[in-house]
Amino acid sequence: MKAPPKIVCLESYWNEQMFQTFSVKGFLEAMAPLVQPPLTVAHRFVESEPGISYYLRRPGGLMWRQKELFDAPVYYLAFHGRPAAVTPVLGRVTGEQLCEAFAGYGAHGYRNLVYFAACSVFRGKRGEQFARQFLKATGVRAVIGYGTPVGWMASLVCDLLFLQRFYSDPSPWKNLRRIFNSVHRDYPVARRLKHMLFTRKELR
Repeated sequence: MKAPPKIVCLESYWNEQMFQTFSVKGFLEAMAPLVQPPLTVAHRFVESEPGISYYLRRPGGLMWRQKELFDAPVYYLAFHGRPAAVTPVLGRVTGEQLCEAFAGYGAHGYRNLVYFAACSVFRGKRGEQFARQFLKATGVRAVIGYGTPVGWMASLVCDLLFLQRFYSDPSPWKNLRRIFNSVHRDYPVARRLKHMLFTRKELR
């Protein structure tokens, strides 16, 4: 069963240069026609933990007040990062706060994954412990992210390869590990970036 062609992207501004604005949104939208039916992109800039909670937290968060978002299979978080945390412009969002924001997202058979498009979130023991804690706390099917500092374009290529293959696969949840491994096979840079997948199934 193919995944619904929807992605939710929360992104931070990447620097303080007022005349230099770049975003992952355009890249995701450019990829959209490569998926059939075309991918629909929901995007917002978010700069703090209260902002993340405003969109994500159950039951009153915006995501839970718009039914068309209920079956989105991928939540793509594009931020600066550090082990077990993301760092938008207005301050760090801890692993605990991320777990709280996504609490219940895997309930009632809701199939989704969270993609941390951020440097070093899964770095070292602390990062890997966070990945497993996040899976247990939220019930999502999988988390994907990086265990090292990454370049913006190098990691974005990795992300787009995975996402295009995920949405194009006839059974992406069954084939999740195979899809992930195919990115590493065809884009060896992904291994150097310590591109990592943790699944709920593997916690058992």
